[in-house]
Amino acid sequence: MAQATRNGTPELETFHKFFECWLVEQDQHLQQLISASKNNDDGATSESKQQQRSGLRPLIDQVVQHYEQYYRAKSRWAKEDVLGMLSPTWRSTLEDAFLWIGGWRPSMAIHLLYSKSGLQLEAKLAELIRGLSTGDLADLSPSQLIQLP
Repeated sequence: MAQATRNGTPELETFHKFFECWLVEQDQHLQQLISASKNNDDGATSESKQQQRSGLRPLIDQVVQHYEQYYRAKSRWAKEDVLGMLSPTWRSTLEDAFLWIGGWRPSMAIHLLYSKSGLQLEAKLAELIRGLSTGDLADLSPSQLIQLP
């Protein structure tokens, strides 16, 4: 997480600030892709079209890396404040209303965790009986499951 300074003291960048900057960069990538696609000549030969497509590859790779950066940052912030990521401040009240109307509740993440851990536990039951670690949610102890909200 990047640090900014305020009044001479370091301050961690919030996900909201990161997300705003990320959206600006995403818009720039979109404009580059639109510009590159407009340069694509419909009357070009198949050989020149292939060259144009290979010229788009670096732009596409940039966009994919940009999304990877977003999910890495989101994962880092979720480790620090998972509840903040489940009810983010950067969403508008209208977006929150649509999520609720659509059936998404923040508690749904906990239900998904329980379901996923149960499925993984069932799939690895034979290994667990032999005392082997599975390395997934099936390894959660009963006391760890109780600590979930």
